[in-house]
Order: sequence, then C-alpha cells, then structure tokens
Amino acid sequence: MEISQTHRPAHRRDTKPGRSLFETTRSSSLAIILALSAFHLSLVSTSAPLLFEERDAVDRAIDLLDEKGFETEVFLLRNVATFKRTDNWLNRAAPKENAFAATNFPFLIITVYPDFYSRATDDTERAMVLLHEAQHLRGKGEREAYEYVWRQRARLGWTQLTHGTTEAYVTIEQQTRENAPALFTCPAKVWSDCTETLNARR
Repeated sequence: MEISQTHRPAHRRDTKPGRSLFETTRSSSLAIILALSAFHLSLVSTSAPLLFEERDAVDRAIDLLDEKGFETEVFLLRNVATFKRTDNWLNRAAPKENAFAATNFPFLIITVYPDFYSRATDDTERAMVLLHEAQHLRGKGEREAYEYVWRQRARLGWTQLTHGTTEAYVTIEQQTRENAPALFTCPAKVWSDCTETLNARR
C-alpha cells in the first residue's frame, strides 16, 4: 500500500508557421490556460466532495501540522488544495495500489481514501499522510515526499516509540526504504536508519 500517487498529465504544444513570436506565445499561453482550466474542472466535477465527518478529520490533521510548525504545508492544505473523497476520471484510469491519498499535480486536488480514516490510527498518522501530500502540492516527487516526511517524523510526533507497531508505520517505513534507500545506509544506527538518534548495539 502506498501513501499516495501523483498523477501528472502530459501536454503537447503546437505552433503555426508565419506568425510572430508574440502572437504565437500569446495564443499558446491562452490555449494552455483554457485547456488546464477545462482539465481541472473535469477532475473536480467527476469526484465527490468530503463528507462532514471526513472534512473534520482532515481539518484536525491540518491543525496538528499547524501546531508542529509546518507553516508552508498548512497554508497549501488550507488555502490551495481541493479535497475529494472519490477518484476523478484521471485517477480511475491510472492503475494503482491501495493508498491513503492521491494528489493530482499541478491541479492541487487531493483525493482522500478510506484508509486515511481507518488504517491511520490517530490524527498524528493522518497528519503524516497530509504532510506527504503537501510535498506533492509543492511539485515534489515520491522520493522527496517520503524522505521529507521520514526526516520530520520526530518533529511531527510520529516515531518508532509512539507508533512503531501500527500498520501504517510499518508499511510506510518499508515504502520509505524503497523510495529513499539513502536514508538507511548507516549501520551504526538502529535499523541502519540514518535519521535515528540511537546507535545500534554491538
């Protein structure tokens, strides 16, 4: 199970010969803006909004990020992101494993799946998921998102000591090892985790 998947549509650019550079640029820019707006509208209109209780869980997780000082992520999640509860047509078309959430970049849409409410054990784990998704809102890829969250987990309060036995922690640790293996190349540290403060026993 992955935390999320990021979907980026490809775009093609077509210019006609014999036009000035300014006219071509202006026409192309307008066409791109209109295409992106239509694409965004289609994503929003083919997915369902969060229910009240789901929105409340998302808001609590964002509030926790705010308490922990993740100002940039909180701003994006509160003011820029559009949250949905079901897949839009693009997400449905892309094969994927079960996930807590998915972000459509650059359209700033976060789809929150049932695992976000059921498999995440508390608001701290849900905040971890949104911290990951906020990296996608910033244009970061999977490796960067996993690495950032793993490095920030102590600050968030999501550690081996507090959550190490939860299904989400175990799963996401494995996914982090797969996506950001450079974080686990320190044999002197517990579990070879370079971000750990404890040294391995000899």
